[in-house]
Amino acid sequence: MSRAPLRVLLVLKHAGYIDVYEPLVQELAERGHAVHVGYVSPSKAGLAILDRLTARPGITAGPAPYRGVVDGWASVAWLARAYGDLGRYSDPRFADATALRDRMAGKVEGHLRTSAGFDPVTRRVALGRAQALANGTDPALAERSIQTGRRLESGVPPSRRVTAYLRGRRPDVLLVSPLIELASPLLDYLKAARGLGIRTAICVASWDNLTSKGLLRFVPERVFVWNETQRQEAIELHGMPADRVVATGAARFDDWFAQRPGTTRTEFAQKVGLDPARPYLLYLCSSGFVAPDEVASVSRWIESLRATADERLRGAGVLVRPHPKRTEPWRDVDMARFGNAVVWPLERRGLDPDEARAGFYDSVWHSAAVVGVNTSAMLEAAIAGKSVYTLVSPEFAQEGTIHFHYLLAENGGFLHVAESEEEHFRQLGDGLAHEAEDAEQTRRFVESFLRPGGIDRSATAIYADAVEELAELPVSDERGTSAAMRAALTPLALASSISLSATIGRAALASRLPGGRRGEPSKAHVGAVRA
Repeated sequence: MSRAPLRVLLVLKHAGYIDVYEPLVQELAERGHAVHVGYVSPSKAGLAILDRLTARPGITAGPAPYRGVVDGWASVAWLARAYGDLGRYSDPRFADATALRDRMAGKVEGHLRTSAGFDPVTRRVALGRAQALANGTDPALAERSIQTGRRLESGVPPSRRVTAYLRGRRPDVLLVSPLIELASPLLDYLKAARGLGIRTAICVASWDNLTSKGLLRFVPERVFVWNETQRQEAIELHGMPADRVVATGAARFDDWFAQRPGTTRTEFAQKVGLDPARPYLLYLCSSGFVAPDEVASVSRWIESLRATADERLRGAGVLVRPHPKRTEPWRDVDMARFGNAVVWPLERRGLDPDEARAGFYDSVWHSAAVVGVNTSAMLEAAIAGKSVYTLVSPEFAQEGTIHFHYLLAENGGFLHVAESEEEHFRQLGDGLAHEAEDAEQTRRFVESFLRPGGIDRSATAIYADAVEELAELPVSDERGTSAAMRAALTPLALASSISLSATIGRAALASRLPGGRRGEPSKAHVGAVRA
């Protein structure tokens, strides 16, 4: 069935998120729709992808606006949203998620202490509330904080800048991602679009987004998630109506499903510097939040591996793949002392994305087994049919995160979990001796979690269908605005504007920009005021 061409606007928190939505953008453009990608913040890697995308017909991209630097409503909106984002961790369902609660509390308290947008009284009261929310779990407190945040949000007017931007672009549908960052400014886009009668959707970017960060806080016409697990998260943890949450599958992995090895195992081992005569284990590194000192923990793991009684394990090669955002700590690590062990790749700048993906796929495909802590790369290993192992440790953010539990066998997952090194190496040894015995369990997980529409069906095509269907839905009339709340909050917004203006004015008097110009604040300072 042919559809009339749509104007689709995808607004991202920063340009780097286009890596997740590149397949969807391409698919929509190939169907004849005009797609514009707006980004609130730039990203070098993201801009490189956008340069490639915008060379195609029907795709454009550019910066998207945010509230002005001296718009006091930005500070009010931040308070309203942060209150709910932190308050959700008082829910007993997050009782064991102390690392997540501490991370959110640290971000909230840090902003309250340093932002120029709060007067002393507001700052002191807000800090006291934030510290109370961070001190444990209380369902009543969680509900009160979430509801208080919603009431405060109802008094925040739509951003005039954002409203003007949407009027200028005239989209048929607006997609935003991710809305789950602390006090996300993308909520301003959803509110402005609702006022203009534009259909909206929240796009969930990753497997942990609904359980490890902030609240969605807005009921759009659609919430696009990966699977039934995330549908329930959106409904139960974020209050989304069940009929508005649609599982499309994980379109970001469609290229991975289609990927095939570009080398033989011998060629790949020689390329990275491993002994081609021996099998190798692939260690997939995690983010800094999950594994703060991964160089030390991986080094200890390799030392223990080399001391095992199992000769096959003891002599196996080890390929350590750093997290894409954490290559620097590995640059001076001496892997030669471990024998038949390498860190690869260390340099990714300037690497063609297709070439990077091919290298990653080959590293997974040719490995005898995969080891990691808690990373989405484990999902990619599962797609490739590999057995994946982890050693649980208090130094890692694993069992304190809800999404990690989805990987466990008792929940239908594929992950081999050990509580001790002895158990971990026994599992690895058994796995090397009996490869792929868990292949069917892994396949079932991959289908249900990443491709619920069918293991052989493109999630991107399902996603694009859902975006086209969005354009046919009636626009919700759920405005949720309160004139009385706006009137009550206006003095706070005015005080914030005055404080921001004074701070920028003082900085302007003291600053000197390149070229000898005086009287303007530095970019760094303006960024700090906006934060």
